Amino acid sequence: MTEPIVFEHANVQVRVDRGIFELFQRRNVVACYRTPLDWVRVHVQVRRRAMLLHFSHVEDPDEPIYGRLMNSVYSLATVEIPMSDEPVYRAFFTELAELSGRPIA
Repeated sequence: MTEPIVFEHANVQVRVDRGIFELFQRRNVVACYRTPLDWVRVHVQVRRRAMLLHFSHVEDPDEPIYGRLMNSVYSLATVEIPMSDEPVYRAFFTELAELSGRPIA
């Protein structure tokens, strides 16, 4: 059995175990987003001093797992990160893209 992939950064934890993607973030309350890895889509929205990562589902299984937000998006979970942290998240989602056989935009 393979070990779960765990990514922890600031108040965010992501786990991928047996094909299931789970996102946890600690704010005033604990929020969770859970879905099959093959369905995950993350759109990055640049703001003034931070970035928003919008988590939702793909419509096409060949869609990139991670990319810039080009228009409005319906998200099931949103994480705000400092701009300086984006390369850390991009590297992690690049690893997940390779694992799931999907591109990264």
